[in-house]
Amino acid sequence: MCPVCWISGFIAALFGGSMLAVVNHPISWILSFLLILYGLFKFYEAKNRGKKMLKQTKIQNKKIIIRFVQGVLVGSFFTAAIFYSLTYKEHERMHDLLEKHGIEKHEH
Repeated sequence: MCPVCWISGFIAALFGGSMLAVVNHPISWILSFLLILYGLFKFYEAKNRGKKMLKQTKIQNKKIIIRFVQGVLVGSFFTAAIFYSLTYKEHERMHDLLEKHGIEKHEH
């Protein structure tokens, strides 16, 4: 697999999926699907380029891709933990306020 193609495809699919999940507008949906399709094309291109590579190069490229995925997962975990720690008190305050006014019954 070509690591540059694979990583760019992964990022395009990630942005497309994120935009599709967050934005609620038909033009944004079209852009999201185009990004996802571009990501899938890059995965396909990476697979085809990988067929022409030597075995040693394939092993090295897989290690690069695994390191990238590990970095994304670790970065996502720490980002979620930091934002949770920064917003936890406000989140609880809003739930308490809603319960106080009888708008929401929420149990954690």
